[in-house]
Amino acid sequence: MVNITNVSEYEAIAKEKLPKMIYDYYASGAEDEWTLKENRNAFSRIMFRPRILIDVSKIDLTTTVLGFKISMPIMIAPTAVQKTAHPEGTHCCYILFVNEEALDSSCV
Repeated sequence: MVNITNVSEYEAIAKEKLPKMIYDYYASGAEDEWTLKENRNAFSRIMFRPRILIDVSKIDLTTTVLGFKISMPIMIAPTAVQKTAHPEGTHCCYILFVNEEALDSSCV
């Protein structure tokens, strides 16, 4: 998991590890998949400006969302039928959410 750097890489691993029917469920969208396409188009327009020759040894990613301080701007969105992807389902998302060190647990 440490070498994954983008969503496409997560998607490729999910396709490899999940049964086809379950992967297809997670990879698809409702009806004509219009929202799925629009979301992908929106993300493709986001550009990061590379910082060259800048000290990155002490980067702080903390931010505040709805009045709560979080360690980095990454959140978990609701996902249905999580136990189809992992036997512990939603419980693992909670464990990873409250304890970043849990990435070494059985939930990954």
